Amino acid sequence: MPNWSRLGKKDSVHVRFPDGTAAAGTIDMIAADRSVFWVIRNDGAGRVMVCRGDDVAVTKVAPAQPALLRESVAA
Repeated sequence: MPNWSRLGKKDSVHVRFPDGTAAAGTIDMIAADRSVFWVIRNDGAGRVMVCRGDDVAVTKVAPAQPALLRESVAA
């Protein structure tokens, strides 16, 4: 079971799928229990849902930028 407890909204991540494909992007939404999250892809291909049971490798590339968090809370 992957440990996604340190992932959060607006974090930049790299996701490698079992078939060898990968997606890089920013976490758009994440469940409170960290069992599923959505990534807006950097390549313009939309969003991808990542579930805990998907057998993926997730790497946090960069944490959310504080200014981005303030903007999302203020909105």
